[in-house]
Amino acid sequence: MTLDPKLSKEIKDFIETQVEDKVKEIQIKYLKENFLTRDEFLDAMEKMDDRFNAMQKQMDDRFNAMQKQMDDRFNALQKQIDKRFERVYERLDALDLGYSNVVEGIGYSIVKREFRKKGFELDLQLRQHFTDKNHVVHPDTEDVEIDIFHINPNIIGEATLRIAGLDKIRTFIKKIEYLEKTYNMKFLRFFFCFKIPEKIKGDVENLLKKYDIDLIMPEIDEEDIK
Repeated sequence: MTLDPKLSKEIKDFIETQVEDKVKEIQIKYLKENFLTRDEFLDAMEKMDDRFNAMQKQMDDRFNAMQKQMDDRFNALQKQIDKRFERVYERLDALDLGYSNVVEGIGYSIVKREFRKKGFELDLQLRQHFTDKNHVVHPDTEDVEIDIFHINPNIIGEATLRIAGLDKIRTFIKKIEYLEKTYNMKFLRFFFCFKIPEKIKGDVENLLKKYDIDLIMPEIDEEDIK
């Protein structure tokens, strides 16, 4: 029996349509099972962000804890160093480097050594006294003590182990003004100091710079503290 060609074509078209619809159904089902929808994708990304932020916070907390430990150790070490230098200063306060004069605990040889580094070979006379009848320097006394004084080259200097504020520098500035007016000449200006607290170091440096005063902080050699 031979099918009508028209009927045969209709059957063929029907089968192909059914197969195609079934294939599409299977493909959609497969995609749903194996791929994320847009909402599912956004939700997954949000969860990933949450996990990343949690991990980042954990890392930050660990870093901050490590930083605090390092700061604590550094501060403890700094305190140890400060205590050691305090002992050095105490020894310098009492030392005599073979010279009868000691300038605020800084020995003559140390002062002379620092000037030699700057090209000055000086025969210094330390702690000279001048009479200030107009009380330019001190309101309650005419006596003005100059730690370091030299003519040709003209040098004036102040020496101290440490300073706690700016008053000593301001007094030194008055001494400079007094001597330059008395001698009618300019002087090279030097301020010797071993220790300046960090909290005032910037103010000290700015004030010295304003008045062209050269700050010298000598390094301590082993021979200096024997």
